[in-house]
Amino acid sequence: MKMNLKRWGALGAAAVSLAGVMVVTGGTTAAHADVRCSKNVIWINDSPGGDPIMAVYGHSHNTGNHYIKDFIWSADYGKYAWRWYADNDGGSDGDTKDTYYGTSWCDYSPW
Repeated sequence: MKMNLKRWGALGAAAVSLAGVMVVTGGTTAAHADVRCSKNVIWINDSPGGDPIMAVYGHSHNTGNHYIKDFIWSADYGKYAWRWYADNDGGSDGDTKDTYYGTSWCDYSPW
């Protein structure tokens, strides 16, 4: 019986360890949300039926279009906070409300 308990304990520890690796990996991917301090001109709202198509500063990549909605200067950090939003122009009507995506602390203003 002790051998079985040790074996189950080792299996449980391995499962917890593997789950931890998956969480860390997922967290790394999620934390890698593309909010770097660089931008290009991209087009948002390009699905039919939604808001008018617009050129904005942001990134287009496989997880979607992310754009800089606004920015503020922080005297505390001595940097600009760029606020990124996800362009959610999908859905049956082509117009799903955009959502907050993340913040970058950058040395310069985005525009």
